[in-house]
Amino acid sequence: MGETRRPDRLLEGEDPKSLVPKDARHWIAVYREMITFKDDLLARIRAQLSSLPVSARQDVLDNDVALIEEQLRRYQRRLEYWFARQWELEGLQIDYENRIISYRERSIVLSKREFQLLVFLTTRSPVYTKPNQLLVQAWHDSRLPEESLRTYIGKVRAKLARLKVGAEIKNRPREGYALIFDNQKKPPAF
Repeated sequence: MGETRRPDRLLEGEDPKSLVPKDARHWIAVYREMITFKDDLLARIRAQLSSLPVSARQDVLDNDVALIEEQLRRYQRRLEYWFARQWELEGLQIDYENRIISYRERSIVLSKREFQLLVFLTTRSPVYTKPNQLLVQAWHDSRLPEESLRTYIGKVRAKLARLKVGAEIKNRPREGYALIFDNQKKPPAF
């Protein structure tokens, strides 16, 4: 008899009660990779559906595609959880609607592009991302010049400095940009 699975079953080693921001960043990376894999798998299956006999198409859609889509939804829920948990562990509050980031008694307001850039870098921290990948992944626009990216990086750096959050955007030649949180910062006490 098949195993009944909970929709939000945790992966081995996943501890939602962890007080370590690095753990949240790790699980964000894990779920992003799993989502990318499932998205690619669904695209390949859908591309090959037309080559299947008509009788097999519905079976693939009802069973295989439905199962993968459910897994994908579960991974997306877990990613959302870890993203919110990371912000909490870093001591940051985020107002998505107004693009306001708060830390302790300070707040900053970000433009739409600044906000997208900071959110993307936060979810990837401490991984470095090349400028052309940042343009595509943070802004979904590869046509923007890298000079625009550098301008926005400078603006976000200045705002983070005013916020005094213990994080800064660093650059490494040939590796790109990363948001690096201060390693000395202790997890918040709850």
